[in-house]
Amino acid sequence: MDIEKITRNGKSFAVIPMTRFRKLIGDAEMLADVKTFDSAKARIARGEDEIIPFEIVERRVAGESPVKIWREYRGFTQERLATAASVSRVMIAAIEAGHKRGGVATLKKLAGALKVNLDNLA
Repeated sequence: MDIEKITRNGKSFAVIPMTRFRKLIGDAEMLADVKTFDSAKARIARGEDEIIPFEIVERRVAGESPVKIWREYRGFTQERLATAASVSRVMIAAIEAGHKRGGVATLKKLAGALKVNLDNLA
């Protein structure tokens, strides 16, 4: 093997060629990425997280109201969402149109009815 052992101040160190060191660093980064991926897959499998479809991302980036995007994605009408969230349909329409932002309590109710994290409606 091409590993050299040295001792400095009573501590042992391994000296390896830079090419091998770079490979070890790359392998460690890949392992960290695999662990992150596996963790995300497990959260999705347990229902703790959701894959957000590209359609939603595109609409959000285009500036559409997140409440409207998620409402339509979940198949709700404004009236049905209003009933499910105990929020007035007029308030939902105003939030979707950008006339009102909606308070935290209102957005929490909407997030609960739409089964999304509150962050997805911000």
